[in-house]
Amino acid sequence: MGDLSIGDQQMVEIAKVLSFESKVIIMDEPTDALTDTETESLFRVIRELKSQGRGIVYISHRMKEIFEICDDVTVFRDGQFIAEREVASLTEDSLIEMMVGRKLEDQYPHLDKAPGDIRLKVDNLCGPGVNDVSFTLRKGEILGVSGLMGAGRTELMKVLLRRTAAHQRLRHPGWA
Repeated sequence: MGDLSIGDQQMVEIAKVLSFESKVIIMDEPTDALTDTETESLFRVIRELKSQGRGIVYISHRMKEIFEICDDVTVFRDGQFIAEREVASLTEDSLIEMMVGRKLEDQYPHLDKAPGDIRLKVDNLCGPGVNDVSFTLRKGEILGVSGLMGAGRTELMKVLLRRTAAHQRLRHPGWA
């Protein structure tokens, strides 16, 4: 299995579980390493399992998946049961409100601010699992790093934190 991609390995694990013909299947973040196409394939399998009368506990933080595949949702917050509802009776906002315990207004407000001073500039960062990465982080900015499992996110952070040897040029105001 070592030659398979992370997504393919995940699909093999799911197939292995399905071979036991269990009446109840628990899936904890099963799509984290899957592409959109692989996720759709998994959802087809889940729908088939449902039609066979099997029960599925589907654990996910992805709202889109909850609304697409689940019939009911149980919400926990800080280890406490909050509510159980039919998904069809909820909106994304009402589900988020149950999850965080308050109404979220203007989740992503537009900030009319000029870009701040450069706080971190990375040029041509290289290291184990990282090749030629460049970016700039400015004051007041949140820089997202995304990618599938195995794409290099963790390796990037390790190189940035100097936990691995790397040839890099990092510039930060005040750094020698």
